[in-house]
Amino acid sequence: MSSAQNSLPQPEERRESLSLRKVATPGLMTEPIAKELNECLCVIVVNASTCLRMLVADPPNVEGARETAHRTIRSGNRAAEAVSRLSALFTEKK
Repeated sequence: MSSAQNSLPQPEERRESLSLRKVATPGLMTEPIAKELNECLCVIVVNASTCLRMLVADPPNVEGARETAHRTIRSGNRAAEAVSRLSALFTEKK
């Protein structure tokens, strides 16, 4: 066997390397997705509070509350997408 052949990873080493990469990739992606999800949740809470303030104002700011509700829905959808991406990272595709 040549020295070049000796330096090639053996099948067992390749399988182990692939397994480590599968574990490392979701771990690396978890933090940015969790950060995005947390940001979405904070925006949802702020928007809901703003919406309530607009509705109890005298007179109520119904149009502003409606716009804020739409922003809340967008943030909720964005959070759901982040959860889906995170779930996909941990689910093996068959």
